[in-house]
Formats: sequence, C-alpha cells, structure tokens
Amino acid sequence: MAVQDKSVPFPLVFLQPVADVHHVWTALSLHISPAVEDDNALLSRLFNEFDLHDALGGLSCIIPVRDPAVFAPEFQHEIPQGQLALRVPVEHCVDPGKIDALDWLYSRGFAIIADGLPAQGASVFPFVESMALDAGVGHLPETGQWLQRLRGPHLAENVGDAIQFDACRVEGFRWFSGDYALHPDSRLSQKNSISRARLLKLLELVARDADANELESLLKQDPALSYQLFKLVSSAAFGFSAHITNFTQAINLLGRRQLQRWLQLLLYARFPGDESANPLLPRAAARAAMMEAMAQKVTCTQEELDRAFITGMFSLLDILLGMPLNDIIEPLKLPVDIVNALVHRSGRLGKLLDVVERSEDGRIPLRHVDLDAAGLDAEVYCRCLIQAFNWATRVSTEA
Repeated sequence: MAVQDKSVPFPLVFLQPVADVHHVWTALSLHISPAVEDDNALLSRLFNEFDLHDALGGLSCIIPVRDPAVFAPEFQHEIPQGQLALRVPVEHCVDPGKIDALDWLYSRGFAIIADGLPAQGASVFPFVESMALDAGVGHLPETGQWLQRLRGPHLAENVGDAIQFDACRVEGFRWFSGDYALHPDSRLSQKNSISRARLLKLLELVARDADANELESLLKQDPALSYQLFKLVSSAAFGFSAHITNFTQAINLLGRRQLQRWLQLLLYARFPGDESANPLLPRAAARAAMMEAMAQKVTCTQEELDRAFITGMFSLLDILLGMPLNDIIEPLKLPVDIVNALVHRSGRLGKLLDVVERSEDGRIPLRHVDLDAAGLDAEVYCRCLIQAFNWATRVSTEA
C-alpha cells in the first residue's frame, strides 16, 4: 500500500454531507486542502487506515479526481459497486482522449459525475449519468436540458438557503449540499424539530424500565429533545439549583415517571404529517460527536467529555429553535465553560467548537493554525472527523 510522505504536512480533510429532497443524507462529499500531489496514497490511507468506509455506512462517497488516467488508490476491503462516485472535471467527460481511462474506472464499479456544465454542442460519454453544479452561480439556460438528458441524481452544491433549495429541487436536482440547513425556512416550528420516532422509542424504553445508558444514547441523537430535557430539569419549578453536566444526571433527577409524562406531552405537541427530516439534526450530531472525539485527544476528563458533547449538540439551537442563543441557554444553568464556548467561542471548549465550525468547509475555512490553537494536528483532526461522521450518518438515516 502507498504510504503518505511524512515530511509533507498532512492536508486538511473535509466531509460535506449531501442530502436528498427529504433532507436525509445520501452521500458524503470529500474535499482536501491543499490538493496533494499523490491523491492515491492519501485516499488509500483514508479508507484503509482511517476507516472512512465504515463512516459511510450505506452512503455514497463523492471523491474529486483531477485526472482519471492516474487515479488508482488501493482499497483493502471490497467496496460495493457504485458507492464511490468520482467527481471528474467536465472537460474530461467529453474528451475522447480520456474515454478509455473513464471507461476502465466505470467498469471497476465507480460511478462518474461530471463536475460542471458541458460546452454547447458537446456530448458526454454514455457512462456519465450525473452532474455536479454550483447553485451559487445562478440559473443557466442550458442547465435544464442537461439535467433532463442525463439519468442523475444531479448534485446542487453551495445551496445557500431554503429558497434556493426549493429552486434547485424544481429544476431537477435531487442531491444537495451547502449551508441551506443553517438558513431554514422561517415557517419551520420548534415543535417540528423533535423527532417523533425518537420520542416513541424513548417512551418504549421508559415503559420497560431501560437503564439510563440506553436513554442517554437516544437523547444524544436529538438536540431539541436534549435541550427540552435540560430546560425542564433546570427550571425553578423543579427546584434543582446545581449545574446539570450530563444526560444521566438529568434523567435521574427528573425520575422515570416524570420523564414518561413529559415525553407523552411532547409527542402530542409535534405537528403530524411532516415528511422530511430536520436537516440540522445530523449536523448537530456530527458536531457533538466531533467535539467529544477531539476532547478525548486533548486528554479531557470524562466530565469534560460530556460537556464537550453537550457544547456541540447545543451549538445549533439558535437556528433550530429560531431564538437568540442567550435566551435559550440562560434557563439551562449550564456550566460556565459551556456557556463561554457557545456564546464567545472562548476556553478550551470554545477553541474546539471553532475547529468544528470551520471543518464544515463553509465561508470561514479551517487552517492548520486553528488546529494548533486547539492542541490538535491535521492527522488527529482527520481521525476525529471520520469518527464523528461514522455516528452522524447513522443518525441521519434513522431521523
């Protein structure tokens, strides 16, 4: 197996979720910065040593390929046909000089995605079934005919908000990535952010007197549900004045009977008929899991690991609930380090949260210096990223 040159700094790896029209993750789009000279060696390490394949679950992985003629990573485990989609510059998908290389990759089970819009009058190779286009560029008159001509699914990238999401969906895109989950439709209700399936599962667990670890595992998958639990236990009416630092503590303080009644009320409070998952849930899950993984690497205590997880889970509550973050966390009586991390991005948790937000490959890029400030290096960060997505992909498919 090819080995990464240790004298060259490990590149920054990003995994961007790709969702379908119902906001369920269908793929992870791999991005690497800066581009490395030996893509094959890095990809081999990511799949064989870093367990990227395990993190995919049943999802596809979209891999950028600069030159299909030299793409030849070595995979130790068999990968299902079509699970790896190679994102190839569109000029290669119409160049007769590249057809043999692309045909060979296609015959080996790779899906081929054309990155960009073909020139007018061009004809893409028959095994190219999908296109990836930048939604930020705006509508191009020839886009529609290409989307209809190819089988798809077609990927719209850099989708900025719910309005742009709907426009891309109407045009024929079926895969979406971008910041649209962070700018949801203002009509979405706080009540709709809580998963009915998880509420039912929690009620089932409480009814059969499941242990606290099972309850905690399910609560960790839903930020809105976690928030409601902390708010209830921390309320003045409940009479508990100390800081709540973990889920088990909150469950034990509340008690099984009160927990069951509270879940029943929440179940009725949820609006029926919502066909789509909440796009923020798996993102919050990824943040929480990554915070916990990175905190473990900087030798935090078990209590600090719990607080790191809560910080990641609660970091999107202002968007999820449509309220100022200070108003949300004020009644929760959270420890000071969590509050400082959420509000000011300060302290050790704040630095880790800054890394997590930058890792989402948005408008504020992650830099090696940001990892240094958090006490991490690029290789450790990459392992934490893949570990976090291993869990978040399951949360998305079960949401």
